[in-house]
Amino acid sequence: MPLNQDEKKEVLADTGFISEKIKQRPINRKKLLRRTVITFFLAIVFGIVACFTFLFLQPVFSDRLYPEAEPEPISFPEEEVQDELTPEEMYADDNQIAEIEAQYLEANQKDQIDEAIASYTFSAADYGKMMSSLKAVAQSVGSSIVTVTAVSNDTNWFNESFESSGSASGVIIANNGTNYYIVVPSSAISEAESIRVTFFNGAVANAEVKLTDDVTGISVISVSRSNLSDSTRQKVTTAFLGSSNNGTMTGLPVIAVGSPIGVQGSISYGIITSEKTTLDLEDSYYKLLTTDIYGSTLGSGVLANLNGQVIGIIDMSFNTDDLQSHICAIGITELKSLFEDLSNGRDRAYLGVHGTTIPTDIQEQQNIPAGAYITKTELGSPAMQAGIQSGDIITAIDGSEVASYEQFISKLAQCSPDDIITVAVKRQAPNDYIELDIEVTLSSATHN
Repeated sequence: MPLNQDEKKEVLADTGFISEKIKQRPINRKKLLRRTVITFFLAIVFGIVACFTFLFLQPVFSDRLYPEAEPEPISFPEEEVQDELTPEEMYADDNQIAEIEAQYLEANQKDQIDEAIASYTFSAADYGKMMSSLKAVAQSVGSSIVTVTAVSNDTNWFNESFESSGSASGVIIANNGTNYYIVVPSSAISEAESIRVTFFNGAVANAEVKLTDDVTGISVISVSRSNLSDSTRQKVTTAFLGSSNNGTMTGLPVIAVGSPIGVQGSISYGIITSEKTTLDLEDSYYKLLTTDIYGSTLGSGVLANLNGQVIGIIDMSFNTDDLQSHICAIGITELKSLFEDLSNGRDRAYLGVHGTTIPTDIQEQQNIPAGAYITKTELGSPAMQAGIQSGDIITAIDGSEVASYEQFISKLAQCSPDDIITVAVKRQAPNDYIELDIEVTLSSATHN
């Protein structure tokens, strides 16, 4: 009798010949593809997150592990005050008398030399050599002169966009190893969307404004040295700032470098005709240098002496009506402290007063107290809001005595915007001067 299926399995199990065959599970291709796509997508997301994390954190860790050295602040050496001779110094001692006698004995030899020079006839070649030497001085100064171009975008009548630009000459006043600091008229860059600086060898770099002084209309801009090639950095020089305060400059020859006639790279020669004029600007005592050099009313650049030292920053806005085209400049001595503040990004305090120093003899004759005599206060200025008036004499700031207007300005330069200072004032009354202590909150004379 034939066995059924279950019986056959039982018999085979008893005899040990039973075996099972396990079939491989079929592959789900859709599920495998979905898992592969998800894994690939997650890998991309992880890579992007890792890249952005590295980009954001790398500068932080780099700055902490390898911090860059802070650039040195800009500073200029103080000029020595050149005092007048005292009565005692005007008397010659025995040694000086002996020297004078020795010089007198040598006078005959000097007379012979003078006669020889007088007999010499100067030729056109000699004149050419003299002008060549002046040009060499101008070229040495020119390596620190740059062309500052203000670029802005505009549209014409047909709504077509175009790029407009204006330029002026600037001078490199400092180099701290990281940046070049350049002085330029603020009017040349006031509406600029970007600023380009062209160096004397044609190299071009972008610049940014450090600070602008609203009183003088002077700005300091900076150019990163890393944006220039090694050859340019080796050729570009920093201007040597001389002195405009030695009291003997009238009649001395000077060179106007930059764009004195309104053309970049132009040079003019002449002499200083005046150095005693004080500019009527608030909170300052800047001196004006005038020359006989005929130039453009839009001229800019610097005045340099025959040693190649910059003694003034050309500014034609202070010319009188009858001498509009004669080059004039602000003396460099009083500008140095301003250059330091603007280069270092240090805001300047603003009080808003005009003043002068009354001569000592007039003080004694009319019994006028010593101090800073105020001639005018600016409308809406901190000084006017506090009640300082024309005719007031400021004798102290925060308890520190003031003997002259120059000394007052020097002390004011040490203050900062928003400082609250106490100004000691002597105000004339019918019979005598009354003393007042006026509290003033200073504002800022600078902006970015």
